[in-house]
Formats: sequence, structure tokens, C-alpha cells
Amino acid sequence: MAENADKSQAKTVKTVCNMCLKCCGLDARVEAGKLVKITGMKEHPVNRLCVKPQGAASWLHSKERVIHPLRKVNGNWKEITWDEAFEVIGTKLEDVKEKYGAKALVVHLGNPFIGNQIPRVAIRFCSVYGTPNYTSGASLCFAAKGIGHGLTISRFMFPLYPSYRDTRCIVVWGNNPEQSGLPEAAAISSARKRGAKLTVIDPRRIPLAKNADIYAQIRPGTDCALTLGLLNVVIAEGLYDKDFVANWTVGFDQLREHVKDYSPEAVEKITWVPAETIREIAIMYATNKPATISQGVSLDHCTNGVQTSRAIAILIAITGNLDVGNIYNLPMRQTNLRVKGRVDVSEAIGAPYPIYGRFVGETTSALVLDALITGEPYPIKALIIQGSNPLLTWPNTNKVRQAFEKLDLLVVSGLFMTETAKMAHIFLPEATFLEEDRLQDSTFSGMPLIALGNKAVEPPGDCLESWRIWAELGKKMGYAEYFPWQSTDEVFNSLLEPSGITLEELREHPGGILYSDLNRKRKYEEEGLHTPSKKVEIFSQTMIDYGYEPLPTFVEPAESFVTKPELVDKYPFILVSGARTIGYTHSRFRNVPRLRRLVPQPLIEINVGSARQIGIADADMVVVESPRGSITLKAKLTEDIHPKIVSLQHGWDEANANMLTDDKGLDPVSGYPGLKSVMCRLARAE
Repeated sequence: MAENADKSQAKTVKTVCNMCLKCCGLDARVEAGKLVKITGMKEHPVNRLCVKPQGAASWLHSKERVIHPLRKVNGNWKEITWDEAFEVIGTKLEDVKEKYGAKALVVHLGNPFIGNQIPRVAIRFCSVYGTPNYTSGASLCFAAKGIGHGLTISRFMFPLYPSYRDTRCIVVWGNNPEQSGLPEAAAISSARKRGAKLTVIDPRRIPLAKNADIYAQIRPGTDCALTLGLLNVVIAEGLYDKDFVANWTVGFDQLREHVKDYSPEAVEKITWVPAETIREIAIMYATNKPATISQGVSLDHCTNGVQTSRAIAILIAITGNLDVGNIYNLPMRQTNLRVKGRVDVSEAIGAPYPIYGRFVGETTSALVLDALITGEPYPIKALIIQGSNPLLTWPNTNKVRQAFEKLDLLVVSGLFMTETAKMAHIFLPEATFLEEDRLQDSTFSGMPLIALGNKAVEPPGDCLESWRIWAELGKKMGYAEYFPWQSTDEVFNSLLEPSGITLEELREHPGGILYSDLNRKRKYEEEGLHTPSKKVEIFSQTMIDYGYEPLPTFVEPAESFVTKPELVDKYPFILVSGARTIGYTHSRFRNVPRLRRLVPQPLIEINVGSARQIGIADADMVVVESPRGSITLKAKLTEDIHPKIVSLQHGWDEANANMLTDDKGLDPVSGYPGLKSVMCRLARAE
């Protein structure tokens, strides 16, 4: 784990970054117990670092970190011990269970824990306590795509990841890898140098779009319609892979009839993308193989997200690009720590979204707020949040605050006193990824790789390893037999057992171990596909069984110029929230000086012509208002956004985008909100 040790105890630790989901390999240089420098680990296949790790030292050693457990007493924070914290939490949870039942507890884990071991321990706590209401960042990120692709190609929830090795055509769709993932941006750049074609589909003309062969400036929330238009062209022109369709699909004839209603001319009226551009995209994609689609999370954040992903998976498949231009990986086998027979998942708050529960294995947080406010389907009285900041990242912030005020117990575990943490009754300080050992699965970045993230420095104060918080709380509440591990190594050995990979092997291979062969293409030819029919299910019986449309079908955004024509005069713009920037991940890292200098304040992008019409100049302060609320932030005028669309980042305390977004009008399959299609108006701030 350590090398280059000298008399001053300097060392370099091999670890894995957790500042976003790309899971890059890191060499962490430590001197006198302090992190001083981070560079890419040459042994790791993903080591092209963005700027975030360069700010890790000041983030890690920040004076703003909360390093002792805190309890709120008469509105003020009081420092307490871990024993006291667990005693208070445990006693309150027992009271909640006695009065309202175990289901009255909801547990929510955020983005920093995706792909590592902590969620499995947290889920174990939930099942022992007796609540089915475990939720995670999957409720707002990546799962909708996994469900859509999974319904089409697999009973597992795994997306079709872009493969750039041999690609001749790339479609970047609702994704901005130059801001959200430099390894992917580098792969696209290399493919372009080899001659690969490039199409970019985005309401904003991102830098990649300026050098693309085709750019489509789409209306937000209409991506399913565009995909059906592409399928119309591919089928009408006979550009599909006829052998693949004949041997590996179910429902092609129904699809052929279905997409006749989505001619390029009809789709132009829906999407604002010219009919000729739709034809050009379809022909370029279908005739330059292998072809790759890079699908961003933007497509999930609309009323039609799962059906959009179903349509894209079908497009990939019938053009012969399945497991070639876009690949799938079976998940690595790990021990399931959920205790069987302790909870009934059908009783979870998210029961109205049964497909989400089936594929993701947890409940969706979409209905938590309603349950808190109304007490239906049953009361929710306790909420434990780890590594998440819902007051900045969940839609409709005013409603989030109203709901959290009704809790008998709110526990927040994290690093800093966030907006959400300020509402808590108990704050629990935890270690960062550089202060604890972690198992990190990179599958969410498209890499079937398991690696050991090694502890680089000791955590400050009383900060505790993340998994231990759940284990120690469980022991305090009398569940010691379910949390027998005395060390992190014991947890890892337990989780790794079904995989055949050992902890010792991971230590011998700091760059990680691949659990699937990246060079193995068209795996379905040997093992079939993991669907009921063993084929690509264009027509989905599973969707029928749950009461949904069996073929991908476009539905207008719940809030749009079409569905809410009575609001158009008052709210003449469409707001796209959540635009990425390289220095931040959701609400994280804005307190890191080096990263804050990159984007020092929140901005709203407005088309130059549109801004002039309403008297807004560049750098003016602008009031942005939706039917839910308003915020004020600085204008950034640009020619690179559609005149009817404005865009801003989320995660800012100073200008919280989710004051504007809605928690209604959810995707009927995933429960995802329409974060990318909010009606709004603008005015120059007085």
C-alpha cells in the first residue's frame, strides 16, 4: 500500500478517486500525515484526472469539516461522543418502531457511495430494523437508463456503455463529457482523430457540438420522439441488421408499424430538430459501424425517461451495434447482506413503481416527501441521510424543507454542515474516501473493474469509517449478531467471496482486477440475452404485465408549452437544470478554493437575442421564476443555447435550482422528476 517511505514518513498510496463516478486510479502523496499531492496511477486503466483531485488536499484538511458528533439542543449544536450519538439515535428509533412501526424509518445514501461496500451494510441495517424503505442516489441518477436498457436486453439493471475502441461513429446525446468525465472526452477525441463521425444532440451547443459533423438542438424532454424518428428512418430505408433482427429480437413487426407515426416531419414538430437533420443522423449512425451512443443522465430527467432509454437500446440493437458499439457487463457477484425474510419490499413507499423496485432492488425516494407530509401510505417519522444534501439536490426545495420539518428524527452523516445538515437533530462525522479503505466497483463508469481504494491518511477528530457507523449503531440497538465484523478486511472478505476474487489479489493489483473481458464482443451469441425470451425485447411483455406501454411511446413532458398552454404567456422559457461543470459534483466541492475559482458563482445561460428582448445584459442579476418559486443569479449571455431555453447548474446554496423544479409529473416507470423541462420566466433584478 505504501512505497517510497523515508525518514520523514513520506509515502505514496495507491487508491481510487471518489470525487465523481469515474473512479480514476490515484497516487496519493502523503507527508507528515497530510495529503500533499495527487497524480494518476499508471497501473490503473482510468487515470486521466480532472481538476477535482487537485483540490482534494484542501477539501480533506478543511477547517470547515465537522469532526465530532453533534446533537442539536434548544436550537444549538452540542458536541457529544459516539456512544451518546448512538444512544440517542437508537432510543429514538426504538420509540418510532413502537409507535408507528419499522416502516416509519427511511434511509437515504447519496452519490459518494455508489459502487462501494457501504450501501450493502446500510441495507443490512434496514432489513434487521425492519424497514423496506432504503433509497439512494439511484432515485435521481443512472437507474432509469439501466431500467430502460435492462427491460430490453437483460433482467439485470445494467446500461449499454459506449465503447470507443473501434468506433466509426459517435452520438453524444444529452451528455457533456468534457465537463463530466475527462476519460470519455479523451476517448472521443482519439476516435475523432481516427476518422470517427460525430453527432451531438443537446439544447446547448456544447464545445463538442461546434466540431461535430451534425448538431441537433433538441427541445428538452422530447428525446423519445427523436429516437422513434431515427428508428422510422432506419427501418424505412432498410438500414437495420436483418440477420440480427430475425434471430435476436422479439416485436420488430410491431415496431415497424409503431414508428410509422414518427416520420421525420412529424418529429420535427415535436422536437424542433429539422426533418433533414433527423434523416442525416439516422443514416450516419446506421451506415458507419461499429457506432456508439453516449447517453447522458439528462435523458432520464423527464416524464419519458425509461421509454427513451428503451428506444435507444432498440436503435443500438437493430443496427447491429449491441455489445459492439455499446457494450454490457454482467455485474460482479458479491454477497447480499440483506437479511432475508425481515422486510416485505412490496410495502415500501415506492411500491407504485414496481419495476424500479425489481431492477434497482430498493425503493424510490420520489414519494418520501408526500409520505412525510400526508402520512400516506403510512407515517414516516425518521430519516437517516448519508452522503447527500436533499435540500439542494431533490426537486421542489420548499416541499423538501416542509417535509423534513415534520420528522421526529433527522440524522445526517457527512463531512460538512450542509443546508440539509443544518436541519438535522444529530450530525455524524465520517471519513472521506482517502481516510478509509474501500472496495470500489467501476461498473457505473462502464468499466467491469473492482479495485481496492486504500486509506491514505487518518481521519481527523472523531470521524468514523462510513460502514462502521451502521455496524456500531446496529450493535448499540442489540443487533450485534448481524454485524460480526471486527475489521474492514473482514467486511471485504465477506463481500468478495462469491466473486472468486480475494483481498490479497486486489492488494497485489493496485490498478484493480477486471471481472469481465473487455475484448469479448457479442456475448449474447454464446450465452443468450438475459430476458424472458433470451432475445432483445422490442415488444416488452414485462411492461404489459405492469400496466405500461410495451413499445417505446413518446409522452409530452408534464410541464411544457404543449401540456400547459395556459402558462406559456407567463412562463415563456424552458429551464434545463443540472448542467455539469468539471470542478463540482452535485452540491460538493464549492468550498474548495481551487475549484471555486473555476466557477465562482452560479450563472444562468440565456440566448443573446432573447435576453436583449427582455432588457437583460451580460452579467446582469436575473430573477428566474417558475410556478414553484424564484431565485436570483448572474446572467451569462451566449449564442450557444436555443432562444426558448435557459440553463443553470444545481447544487448552489446561493441560487438553488431546485427552488424551481417540480416533484410531480414523474416518469411512470422510474419515478424520476422532470428536472430538464421546467417552465419559467426571466426578469432583470432591480
